[in-house]
Amino acid sequence: TAWHLHSMGVPEGRLILIAPPLCEAAWGPQCLRQGCKLNRLNSVVGEYARACLQAAQDCGIDALDLWTLMQKDSQDSSSYLSDGLHLSPKGNEFLFSQLRPLIEKKVSSLPLLLPYWRDIAEAKAELSLLGDGDH
Repeated sequence: TAWHLHSMGVPEGRLILIAPPLCEAAWGPQCLRQGCKLNRLNSVVGEYARACLQAAQDCGIDALDLWTLMQKDSQDSSSYLSDGLHLSPKGNEFLFSQLRPLIEKKVSSLPLLLPYWRDIAEAKAELSLLGDGDH
């Protein structure tokens, strides 16, 4: 949990909780292939997602409600999930598109420790990186 990570020295500002998605229609057959019955329901995952968002709010950290975003406007979320539970390549792209602004907000105020790659002189890369300013 966020409290555990905080107790390990991870600042709240570095955390983003992600409320997970589920597509029952795709996950059910996957479970059957594994020899078990459907073991997750979208309604229960929705409760978990709401609890995740509440925990983030209680801890003062950012959250991404992937569960709601992937079902927005009754869209079919199955293309975002390779087996109904785990992200497909399209799902990873979607997650990245939603996560990127949150990450950019967190790192935008951080100082640059190294020069911008275009500012590094190829012939004298070591000097450029050591900060002699002569590049």
